Amino acid sequence: MSGTRPTTRRPRAPRAPAERPAQILDAAARVLLRDGVDATIDGIAAEAGLGKGTVYEYFGSKAQVFTALRNRCNEQILAAGADAVSASPTTSALDRVRRFVAGMFEFGMANASLVALLFHEAGIEERDELGPIRASLLELVQEGVDAGELAVDDPAFTVEFLLHGLHGVMETAFAGDAAARSVLDRVDGVLAALLNPVEPGA
Repeated sequence: MSGTRPTTRRPRAPRAPAERPAQILDAAARVLLRDGVDATIDGIAAEAGLGKGTVYEYFGSKAQVFTALRNRCNEQILAAGADAVSASPTTSALDRVRRFVAGMFEFGMANASLVALLFHEAGIEERDELGPIRASLLELVQEGVDAGELAVDDPAFTVEFLLHGLHGVMETAFAGDAAARSVLDRVDGVLAALLNPVEPGA
C-alpha cells in the first residue's frame, strides 16, 4: 500500500515487561491488517501505546516482529487442532485426525486475512514452518496404526503427502470464498482414502 498514515499513539493500560512482547504482537497484527506489509515500527509502537525504543528492546526490526507474529500464528493454528481433538478424545483414530484438521482449518479461515499476509506477503522464509504440525499429525496417525485402526504402510510418507495437499487446499480456500464446512466435507473423503480405516472386527 502506498502513502503514509498518521500514527497517533493509542493509550494503553500499563503492562508488566513480561507482557510487552504479546502487547507488541497484538498491535502488530492490527497494523498489518490495516496497512499491509507497509506497516512500520512507528505505527506498531503507536498502536501499542509504546515508544518506538520500547519496541526495539524486544524486536530488532520489523522483520523480527513479523517472524514472531507468524510463529505465534502457527502455534495458534496447532493449538486449535489439538483443542478440537481433546474435546472428544475417545473417538476413532480417523475422527481424531479429522478433528485436528478441522480445528486448524477453521482457525485459518477465521483469520484468513492475517494468515495470507503473514505467510505470503510479508516476505518471511522459514526452513520448516510446518514441522510442528507434521509431528502432531504423524503422532495421531501412528497411534491409529499402532491400535490397528488405520492400515497405513508408511505413516511418515502418508502424513507428508497429506500435509502438503491440505496446505494447498487451505491456501486456495483462504484466497477464495468457500465456506469452511463445504471444503472440510470434501477433505474428509480424502482422509478416509489415505488413512484406510479398518472396520471393527475385520
